Amino acid sequence: MRAIRRFLAFIASRLFFVTLIVSLAILSFYTAMNVANIWILTDEGLEARARAVIQGTDTASLTNYFTEEFILQDPVLMVGTGASSPYRDYSVRGITHKTTMHTIWAWPWDNTATAEVTESIPLIDGTILAAQREAALAAGGEERLKPPAWETNRYRVTLARTGGRWKISALQRMEIRN
Repeated sequence: MRAIRRFLAFIASRLFFVTLIVSLAILSFYTAMNVANIWILTDEGLEARARAVIQGTDTASLTNYFTEEFILQDPVLMVGTGASSPYRDYSVRGITHKTTMHTIWAWPWDNTATAEVTESIPLIDGTILAAQREAALAAGGEERLKPPAWETNRYRVTLARTGGRWKISALQRMEIRN
């Protein structure tokens, strides 16, 4: 009887440790999966937003990255896609977009996540439209012939899981760098 009790205690202890290890592996896998999804979504979403403002690309594709509420309330999109856009007088061929991730965190069971990122666009390849060239030269000289620089910003990004997909629901500007 004593041998059976020791044998069952041995099996129970080993089963406990195996269950613990498998649970940690599953938790690690889902955390890593969420972090990777958030990293890619944030990088591509911020680039799509910048392209919509600078190059005037279609904003309909932004719903793949951002919630509808965010798109309707984002001040950068409101100004950048409106009549007062600082890029409306320029033909922009391309941009170099960089996103640096500082922190990302998402629990596997949560429907919200946060990240801290720095977004910069070190190169905007474009020229002023021919119709605006003379007015730009008169107003600001040669410097006005190039598109205005994009501010380097550090954001706290809040994401929400809706319909099984992560989407950016808020961008809080933490710091502006030039």
